Amino acid sequence: MLSGAVPVADGLATKGLKIDGCCQICGLEGESINHVIFKCSVARQVWALSDYPQPLCGFANGSVFSNVYHLLVNTNNELWPLELRTCFPWIVWTIWKNRNLFLFKGESFSSFEIVSKIRKDAEKWFMAQKSGIEEESEIFRCRRGSSLLSTITKPWVAPPLAWYKCNIGFSWSKRNKFAGASWVLRDEKGFVLLHSRRAFSGVIDVFEARFLVLVWAIESMICHKMERVEFALEDAVLVGVVNRPQAWPSYSFHAAEILPLLSMISDWKVVLERASANRGASLIAKSVTSDCRLQSYVAISHPFWLNGVFADERLLSFV
Repeated sequence: MLSGAVPVADGLATKGLKIDGCCQICGLEGESINHVIFKCSVARQVWALSDYPQPLCGFANGSVFSNVYHLLVNTNNELWPLELRTCFPWIVWTIWKNRNLFLFKGESFSSFEIVSKIRKDAEKWFMAQKSGIEEESEIFRCRRGSSLLSTITKPWVAPPLAWYKCNIGFSWSKRNKFAGASWVLRDEKGFVLLHSRRAFSGVIDVFEARFLVLVWAIESMICHKMERVEFALEDAVLVGVVNRPQAWPSYSFHAAEILPLLSMISDWKVVLERASANRGASLIAKSVTSDCRLQSYVAISHPFWLNGVFADERLLSFV
């Protein structure tokens, strides 16, 4: 909205497209972003019925910048209920979807139906976030006698029987343009079989770093003739590129590089790992950029200086 990239009539006309400049919902001239989201008759009804407090002069008299500023600045306004001050993304999104539904299919919902959908969607989101927070705050304890052995949120999870899990860690130095990489290979009992570390120089951005590290980890598993490998990393984009390449067309090059390599492993999975469950691999990778440990190597078991981390992850994964 703020960059003017939403494809409304006014914006498309500036690109030379000959289209009807009227708002297709209310019929007024000048379908701007501000009009669609804030000034159109349906949009104004939705904002009113949602009980969201409007600016002093109203949305209709403000610019898109002042209106969006009003939404953002009040996310921390403790005088408003939390659900109310944070529900505006659903209001904006649902207004936009309703406009497209009418434009492309000739269908639309009433303002009351739109507001009802907004409340349901927002409620589901908040419930999901609350559930996630409660999950992450669960304490996994293992006592030896009367002493607390370890407390950690959402520990590392072992792979299925007869599978191996390869946790991938990375770090990137923006200043020095180099990346640290690591992988840790464990069996279904949580024992570390192998781990490796290396550095990549001339890495221009963080996504390239993650991509190079994933490719290197896959190639390493191929070289070690590992089968049934579950690759676990913290990058949701790369996980999506591998598992649903058709949904990530902008990353077709990356998918074309990764998928042929994975095809050389009989059974594989690429999964998203939580940071709390990827500590060991991440710490090894960070030792490259933080401590300048640039020597590459492959070694049996885990680094001795991380003995406590890996012992706790293994123990807590079976609690």
